[in-house]
Amino acid sequence: MKHRNTNFILNESANYYQKAVQSDLMQVTIKGRKGKQVVMPDGSKVVEFINCSYLGLDLHPKIVKASKVLDNSWGVNFCCARSRFSIEPQRELEEKLSSLFGGRAITFPSVTTTHVSVLPLIASGILLDAKYPPKVTIVFDRFAHSSTQYLKPILAQEAEIETIAHNDLEHLRRITVENKNRGRKVVYVADGIYSMGGLCPIKELLSMAEELDMYIYLDDAHGTSIFGQQGEGPVLHELAEKRPKNLFISFCLSKGFGCNGGGILLPTKKQELTVRTYGQIYAFSAALDFSIVNACLEAIHLHKDGTVHKLQNKLRDNVALYDSLMNLDLPFSPIRMIMIGNEDKAIEFCKSLLNQGFFTSVTFFPIVPRDKAQIRICIAANHTTKQIKELISAVKLIMNKMELI
Repeated sequence: MKHRNTNFILNESANYYQKAVQSDLMQVTIKGRKGKQVVMPDGSKVVEFINCSYLGLDLHPKIVKASKVLDNSWGVNFCCARSRFSIEPQRELEEKLSSLFGGRAITFPSVTTTHVSVLPLIASGILLDAKYPPKVTIVFDRFAHSSTQYLKPILAQEAEIETIAHNDLEHLRRITVENKNRGRKVVYVADGIYSMGGLCPIKELLSMAEELDMYIYLDDAHGTSIFGQQGEGPVLHELAEKRPKNLFISFCLSKGFGCNGGGILLPTKKQELTVRTYGQIYAFSAALDFSIVNACLEAIHLHKDGTVHKLQNKLRDNVALYDSLMNLDLPFSPIRMIMIGNEDKAIEFCKSLLNQGFFTSVTFFPIVPRDKAQIRICIAANHTTKQIKELISAVKLIMNKMELI
């Protein structure tokens, strides 16, 4: 089975990318920022609804201050593969993340590099909790993040690969039962909060995994920090103290966490050692920059002292305001989508919003299916009520003009 066709993707999307770039909707270099307001290349100021720092922690004074504190004896970074030398500040960070989230945490430069290090080990079977590495079938939710789907050709070297419709748990059940009868282990790859909106049915999925002896690999990049009393994310929030051995969770140190980097939360120390020994990025890349490590350590403190919980409530208030003004009745997520359909109309819509002073993301194939172009709006705790209300007014005005209502 062919899992990637770059030429097809380019041919189908190149015109829309070019139009979006020419419309100042993509590949834009901003000249400055003040809160949620950014300075465009021409000097104009607009309110952005694209930053995934949902709690605004990337601008929190204590985190910014911590990122500027460097121990001269350590320097900026220690450029050595972590399989040779680990460094004390990084070890401290990972131990505190392990305590904060529960499980064994390993950090990486990004969530993408986390997937590169962990998913191939899962595909081989050696990271699964079994006496002998089993044969593996990896099932992707169709909307699982691109950073996981990109690895399909590599994973297919050692595992069978399936893709199912979004949140189609009945199809997942059939595949799991069929593979169980063949002596194969199923690993389901999904997102906690999907980058194009929507949530994973966590409770139902965990129940199915326990019943059918299935594994779950969940990309929780967009859920980290915005759920749970200590920002543990939607999955761990549901689990409380119970941490099943068939669950792998990738977390994000940017987005809601407010810093930079990513990581994996593993159930056991044995699995932790396997990743530290054979994980591709871990074996050949250096630790995080010390400025990032210091910022992350301060962010952990803010997760534990109640600051993050207060920001979570503010974020929920802002999302509730947006939903009420747009007449939406949806589960909580900081990501809201406006379906347009036609790619040219979506670009026109997004450009009109920019002209009204609001920068949002236009999304089209291959990010979403063809003829399903959408406007993606990221709501944050540090958006003001005025900014949200003015955005909605602009959205409704453009929808009327374009006859989309």
